[in-house]
Amino acid sequence: MTAALATAPLALRGVRHSYGDAEVLHGVDLTLDRGELVALLGPSGSGKTTLLAVAGGLLKPTAGEVSLLGADMTGQRLDRIARQVAYILQAGALIPYLTVQENLIARRVVTGHRPTAADQRDAARLLAAVDLAGKAGRYPDRLSGGERQRACVAQALYTGAPVLLADEPTASLDRARGRAVMELLAAHARDTGAAVLVATHDERSLDLAGRTLAIEDGVLTG
Repeated sequence: MTAALATAPLALRGVRHSYGDAEVLHGVDLTLDRGELVALLGPSGSGKTTLLAVAGGLLKPTAGEVSLLGADMTGQRLDRIARQVAYILQAGALIPYLTVQENLIARRVVTGHRPTAADQRDAARLLAAVDLAGKAGRYPDRLSGGERQRACVAQALYTGAPVLLADEPTASLDRARGRAVMELLAAHARDTGAAVLVATHDERSLDLAGRTLAIEDGVLTG
């Protein structure tokens, strides 16, 4: 492994992934640097979601290598990966019996952190940033689809993980709120040094990305 790959937050080399006999990722090479937001464009079925799942350890590649903070991800404990990688999933990942603010704090608790008053303030600040300050005490089933999506964005940012993977984070949002979310993700990368990969088919905020890549039929270009 080269020195550049050894220090990169996330690197994929020659990654392939198959579902049965159907190969959906074909030799993907990708390196994310600290402090950058990379946009990944592609139509439905292009391999975007599979690529994010492999990059974050949710799926094991059929072939190739995934390196997280300089260490081969294969064989790493899931709890260690969970401390290093945060997700914004298209389907959302809120615990239904916790309030919105409790959902944020619970993300740190499951990685071994004892919640403090500062955690409460951090959660409140992030919910305000996604325009959910007035919904902090609500349960997920009392939120609209767009509100749940924004809560998931706040939840991922709250983790402070050095790698953030987002699957269509603006899909349920109008233009203004979608732009605001992308601005928040770009600021997070810039201010914290996190590496952020956003899979999207929304081209309205690509000017906020440091790089734009494309994937089609499992082949990454750009």
